[in-house]
Amino acid sequence: MAESIAFRQVTNKLQSYLVYLLCRAFLGLFRILPRKWATAIVDLLALLVFYLDWKHRHVAAVNLNIVFPELSVREQRRIARRSFQNTARNLLEVSRLLLLSRENISGLVQYDSQFGLNNLRTAQARNKGILYLTGHFSAWELLPTAHALYGYPLNFITRPLDNGYLERFVSAVRQASGNTVISKRNSARPILEKLKKGESVGILIDQNTMPQDGIFCDLFGIPAATTTSLALFALRTDAPVLPGYLTPFRDGRYTIKFLPPLELSRSGDMSRDLESNTRLFNQVIERIVREQPETWLWGHKRWKNLPEGFPDLYSLSGDELSRFIAEARSRKAGS
Repeated sequence: MAESIAFRQVTNKLQSYLVYLLCRAFLGLFRILPRKWATAIVDLLALLVFYLDWKHRHVAAVNLNIVFPELSVREQRRIARRSFQNTARNLLEVSRLLLLSRENISGLVQYDSQFGLNNLRTAQARNKGILYLTGHFSAWELLPTAHALYGYPLNFITRPLDNGYLERFVSAVRQASGNTVISKRNSARPILEKLKKGESVGILIDQNTMPQDGIFCDLFGIPAATTTSLALFALRTDAPVLPGYLTPFRDGRYTIKFLPPLELSRSGDMSRDLESNTRLFNQVIERIVREQPETWLWGHKRWKNLPEGFPDLYSLSGDELSRFIAEARSRKAGS
């Protein structure tokens, strides 16, 4: 029995190392290829994955039907296809992060002239640190690196990868520009300590969470299990919440956008304030999704966890899902 367990451990370790080597080779190849060639290749690979990976394609179709029921199936599929390509381009940017420096970052990323450093300065003026509200938009791995290279390093929360070899490599890449990675596990104390020192912390809030780790809060008219951590840290520390995200790659560059710092509800009732502010944060996510839908991670089961009594949206037929969405929104409008 002990020998069998030891053998499995060695086998799993070997498999993890081989996956790590394969990923390093993949990233290394796309780091040395000219950007034009590398982009064309990853776009083609993403299309191949889109047509072969029916599970994530189905998840994307359900999510798009929830968010954009007014769009034709053809238009929804176009957005899903572009989303797969966007995810692949994010991996491309990861492969090239170590090539970036303070001297060359402006050739790839710039700040938006209207929604950019002006809003960042407003948040900095409060001298309370900054909580960045963000999500899986565009090249989300590039955003903190670019921001740090412009002179604004931050701390950001990540879920450790299951592959230990890959986790150590990715963490080193993420931190090479001056950022600090904080593991999602037991992250509350280090986040509070960073904010107390006046530092910045980035939190992605656009993915499904376990019900015990958040609340059900409307997202596009459907309750979505949403983390309350961002609201909790903001209320406890008085740090401003600054929405930030990267726009699509156009005209040879990405653009960093910061919306104005959010005005939070502070009634003194913690439960009520957590709910109202988390609802506000989801409204910001909705705004960004509508602005640039092709850059969101549509293949993620955002509505996987739902309140008791709700059906599994990802198992419904197209007609059943459409009826459910219509009824849910009708109830909201009548309440």
